[in-house]
Amino acid sequence: MKHAFPLLFAALMLASCGDDDSRPDSGSGLDSGFDGGAEDAGTDTGPPDAGPCPEGCFEGDMCCQTGLNWECIPIGDSGTCPMADLTVSEETLRTSVFYAWDYFAPESCAIAEGCITTPGWRRLLRFSTQTPNIGDADIHLGRPTDANPHFTYSECHDHYHFNGYADYKLLASDGSTVGTGHKQAFCLLDSERFIDEPWVPRGGRYTCENQGIQRGWSDIYDSSLDCQWIDVTDVTPGEYMLQVAINHEHVLPEASYDNNTVAVAVTVPVDMPQDPLADCTVPAVGPTRDCGWSLDPMSHTCTAGSMVRIGCGAGCGLGSCSGDPVMRICESGACSGRDSLGFDDDSCGSYCPVLTFTCPESGMYSVMTGSWEPGTIYGCTPGVM
Repeated sequence: MKHAFPLLFAALMLASCGDDDSRPDSGSGLDSGFDGGAEDAGTDTGPPDAGPCPEGCFEGDMCCQTGLNWECIPIGDSGTCPMADLTVSEETLRTSVFYAWDYFAPESCAIAEGCITTPGWRRLLRFSTQTPNIGDADIHLGRPTDANPHFTYSECHDHYHFNGYADYKLLASDGSTVGTGHKQAFCLLDSERFIDEPWVPRGGRYTCENQGIQRGWSDIYDSSLDCQWIDVTDVTPGEYMLQVAINHEHVLPEASYDNNTVAVAVTVPVDMPQDPLADCTVPAVGPTRDCGWSLDPMSHTCTAGSMVRIGCGAGCGLGSCSGDPVMRICESGACSGRDSLGFDDDSCGSYCPVLTFTCPESGMYSVMTGSWEPGTIYGCTPGVM
């Protein structure tokens, strides 16, 4: 698995969520300016509260539902529990849309988690989902466990997901779903500070291990991550609406559910050939993208019908590499991923690509290399056996 492509969000980090769905914990320490007791619930020894907080709350606090839990929180000016308010960033959704082909092996995480139903090459409408908490309180899910039915442990991504947090649909003009709708699970965490106000903590608090979103912060699932797409392989080119709904089953308490759904107009274009040697104009990553590649000017020969093993992975005894390179083999010149003889990302326990392909009848092949993330420095000196 790879780290998530940064796209427009430098603060987006990997926690093994990734990237693939790998995302690092964003600010796991407590912020000194935080004013509430999400982590201190039940530690006071004052008068018990009649609510469901097991040890009662100290005077001046109120037992409030903050997400999946009940916690002691300072009473607000209104005398009622402050509430979180989740929404979807329309701007992030609208500006992050792009289309790309990707390949899915039968054993891929996307197949295992139901994000793709058919293995092989699929055309995807990719996008990023940013969900800010614009309310007066944190949304706090806590530490996930197998015993909590709201969480599912992902073997592929090696962390827990909060089930069904987002629902993705591509809608035709009559409101029918024409793309592959998917109920997406999230690892809710503080990815990016959303509101620039003094009352918003400067540092992140929640992580995949202690899930939630602080007030004034947002979670971001980047377009490069697994399941951040609609499968449009069989969708007729034309005008549609991309709809994202979060907390659509109202599992988490909020001040309002009226702002939980956003829809933006999208155009599914006619699929046109791309120049894989051109610079990337979209945040495409990995060995299946069709931009940001370099072509080895040397011609390579092989015996037609024989198996050729090539790579720049010293761990596999072939060549050498640095950084995080990817490799693609073509019969002649530059080629798209779908027209290639093979491609690879990581092999032999390293970031170095090694692959095996069948020599074509022409007895010739070409080698393309690039960095997993276009524009970053890499080295790839191939070896052949």
